[in-house]
Amino acid sequence: MEEEERFDLGHTIKKIFVIGVAASLIFLGFIALMTLIGVVIAIPLLKKAYRLVSPDNEGHCKSEKHKVKCPICRAKTKFYGEEIE
Repeated sequence: MEEEERFDLGHTIKKIFVIGVAASLIFLGFIALMTLIGVVIAIPLLKKAYRLVSPDNEGHCKSEKHKVKCPICRAKTKFYGEEIE
């Protein structure tokens, strides 16, 4: 006598639920990784932008070379700190 395999609905739903939870956790991990990479990239850019925009120039921009481009006449000007060459 052969026993027929019965379809167990509860077992199937449990497997589907476990697969869904695993996929959700993998997706959340991917989002967290992308956020971490974005923060690591953004911190140096924000520091540089703060140094350039801050009104209290504590000597941060004195040694850095800056370029200004005029869109109308397409001229380029280089300057260090606040002195224009």
